[in-house]
Amino acid sequence: MSARPTFREPFPILYVGDVQRSIRFYTESLGFEVSYRWPSEGETAFAFLELDPLGIAVSRRRPEHEGRDFELCLYTDDADRAAAQLREAGADEVQPPRDEPWGERRTYLRDPDGSLVHIAQSQ
Repeated sequence: MSARPTFREPFPILYVGDVQRSIRFYTESLGFEVSYRWPSEGETAFAFLELDPLGIAVSRRRPEHEGRDFELCLYTDDADRAAAQLREAGADEVQPPRDEPWGERRTYLRDPDGSLVHIAQSQ
């Protein structure tokens, strides 16, 4: 295998029933600031909230999230190499790397205890 991928910017993604309600709670009650929304128009399905120096994301809970409240997201310079490295380390691949319409390449794996790990690469 070639050079190991670099990982950075870890943050939890909380699955919520109402993204707008969660945005209001975290911004108005705890001082977070919205730094990203998707989609940018219409009903928000995902938002990244910053509270210097870190952040969290809130994402609309979907049926595939059943039984989970969050996932760990990490950015990398190469999602394909990262997925291969994590598979070799014993992680179970849930979704192979794929390009997303918002400009990221991402993959999902489960760590040895079954927690979901979301690896994303900006494109």
